Amino acid sequence: MLDTYHVCVVLAVIILGLSKTGFGGGTGILSIPLMALVMPAPTMIAILAILLLVVDCFANVHYIGEYDWPVLRWLVPGAGVGVVIGIGVLMLMRGADSSTFDRRLSLTIGLICLIFVLLQCWRLAGRYLPTLPVRPASSVAIGAVAGVVSTISHSAGPIVMLYLLQERIAKKRLVGTMLMFTLLINGVKVVSYVLIGTVTWATFRQTWWMIPFLPVGTLAGVWMNRRIPEKPFMAVMYAAAAATAAQMIYKALV
Repeated sequence: MLDTYHVCVVLAVIILGLSKTGFGGGTGILSIPLMALVMPAPTMIAILAILLLVVDCFANVHYIGEYDWPVLRWLVPGAGVGVVIGIGVLMLMRGADSSTFDRRLSLTIGLICLIFVLLQCWRLAGRYLPTLPVRPASSVAIGAVAGVVSTISHSAGPIVMLYLLQERIAKKRLVGTMLMFTLLINGVKVVSYVLIGTVTWATFRQTWWMIPFLPVGTLAGVWMNRRIPEKPFMAVMYAAAAATAAQMIYKALV
């Protein structure tokens, strides 16, 4: 019989796989607070880092060669700097005990998730969200911000996607560029997490049974792309993400 832990984790992993199909916009954000409901925040970001790296490896197979290298060559170095800064922030959050780190990280991730949901709802309502013009300096800056946010909360995808949408390139090339960027940044993050002890062999052992649920989410996303209206689904998912993020904040404060 499944307990709350396994239900939340399986749902989070399926939603993560589903989000990589392009269905539901950035609804993969729900995976973060959903998984955080049943495990400490530091454990959650370590497990999600591995799962994201795995799903990005598989997803990129379908977009080989579909990359906008002129943008990536500036985005990626900026993201590398951002990851270093993000790792520094994580290390500063660490207190004298693990519970202090958990509370601080939960509060930070919860707030980032809520801000993300508000921004996505603004876009869902057809409102304009400003970003930087596409140029090398902007790409480095966006990459750096994405690196920091991604290292702390795995939720930087929409920041980069909003920036890339200005180029008005073909959808397949846009998705391919985004997937290559997330693959590279998630690879750097996993290595960084290993170096600071956030990802350990115990993390890999804890994660292996979750990986088979990633393709389940991917197949579900393909099926839903053809049969389910996207906007109502996104509204429900964002509401759930906001509720679970609020729960994270509450638990961190009380």
